Amino acid sequence: MARGEKVYTQNCVACHQAGGKGIPGAFPALDGSAMATKDKPGHIDIVLNGSKKNAAMAAWGKQLSDTDIAAVITYERNAWGNHTGDVVQPKDIKAARGGKA
Repeated sequence: MARGEKVYTQNCVACHQAGGKGIPGAFPALDGSAMATKDKPGHIDIVLNGSKKNAAMAAWGKQLSDTDIAAVITYERNAWGNHTGDVVQPKDIKAARGGKA
């Protein structure tokens, strides 16, 4: 969680905000969102590859390591009001990349 919070603060906070509430009309909230509480494969995909619907959501797959991506997704799924208990591992990110690290 600590590593995920650090990655979030360095890369995600400007759009999704410190409390995970986003910026209405511009950047979606992560706190309480279906993406961060239900759709774990979708969550991994959007962080790795960006959004096809909203170009403002950058693809982080080339900038961040598997470990950092796993940490930030774990953080987002368990921070604020999100208490999924999910832990994303670097191997999950590697698999989502198609086995390429």
